[in-house]
Amino acid sequence: MRKKAFTLIELMIVVAIISIATAGFYAGFPPLFDDLDRYQTLIEENRSLTLVYGKIRDCLKKCRSIAVVKEGRILFDNDNVIAVENFGQDIRVNGRVVKLQGRASISEIEQISDTMFITRVTTGRETLRILWRTGAAND
Repeated sequence: MRKKAFTLIELMIVVAIISIATAGFYAGFPPLFDDLDRYQTLIEENRSLTLVYGKIRDCLKKCRSIAVVKEGRILFDNDNVIAVENFGQDIRVNGRVVKLQGRASISEIEQISDTMFITRVTTGRETLRILWRTGAAND
């Protein structure tokens, strides 16, 4: 006898195999999106920190010395100002505000000498201390 079609049992077995494979794939799929969100947050934090670093570096090239450091603000000899606002989430460089994204923040401005200061940068788990220098040494 010649068989022309699939039986109902054969179709049910194929559907069961496809269902099991799909369920296993779906269970492993959501963590991929969690990693994607984490990487996107890191990219946004790094982009905003890079923008802030560039603004600060450009400001420091024009300055020769630090006049005053007080309450999260640095005043320079040529009236340029760098200020940390909103608990380190906003950085004001000569009147322009740059908002840091994600968990990134800049805080704790400490004057080292009349031409150098340190800031503390926090990005979630990591904390860095960055030494800044005024003048043409920033090229």
